[in-house]
This record gives sequence, C-alpha cells and structure tokens, in this order.
Amino acid sequence: MNEMTLEKRGASERLLRELVKSPKFKASMKLLSANIDPETAKGLAGALLWEDVEFFMGTVSAMPALVNFLVALGREVAVQLNTFPPPMLIAFMSQMVKGVDFAAMQEAVAEFKAVLDRLAPVAEELKEASSGVMEELGVAGGE
Repeated sequence: MNEMTLEKRGASERLLRELVKSPKFKASMKLLSANIDPETAKGLAGALLWEDVEFFMGTVSAMPALVNFLVALGREVAVQLNTFPPPMLIAFMSQMVKGVDFAAMQEAVAEFKAVLDRLAPVAEELKEASSGVMEELGVAGGE
C-alpha cells in the first residue's frame, strides 16, 4: 500500500475521535439532533435530486460505500450494546424506540419495495450481489 492510501484509511475515525473531544462539537450535535424535523426530509430529497441531477447522481454513486460504512457502524454499535448490563440495555432501547416513527419507516420500506419491484429486470443480478438480503426483503425476480 502506498503512503497516501495508509493516510486515508481510518481518516474518518481519527477525525470523529477528535471532534467528539470538542465540547463545541458535542453542543452542536445536541442542538442539531434536538431539532431534526422529519417533515423537512421530503423537501430536502426533492432539492437534492432535482436541483442538480448530475451532482445528485455523483453523490449517490458513493452510496454503496456509505451503506457499507453504516452497516459496519451498526454492527459495531450492536456489539457494544451487547456489553451493557440487561437493565441498562432495556432502559436505553426503550427510550430510543419511543422516538422512532414506525409508521414513516413502514412507508419508506414500502417505497423502497416499489423501487425494487421496478428493478425486476435486474432482480436476479441484485439478489446474487446482495448475498440473500433481497430475498429477506421479499423481492422476487421477474414477478
């Protein structure tokens, strides 16, 4: 591996570690997370997609890396949560679940299923590439 590759590897982790140490960053994150408004997501999605389609498509091309990162992050969060004592884990998860809009999540899943249904011509290829995840979502090739 060349020096540039070694420098880039782990850059996001190093950056985040430094940011988390900053009281200003933590205060900003608290403010941001307290003011996340799901109602604005629709407008943001439309603006991202239609204001500059070329920019959007370029950004979307990074989605596989982002999805892989989020999956790895989610897995590690689960590993860490499994170290919590059961009462603490139950209390933490109970509070977290109360804030999730499951109706909106169900609508999002339905929309993604509709997108996947429209991809029927390449569904078999997607199934093979997804290592079984597509079958778990109920996406059938050519149906």
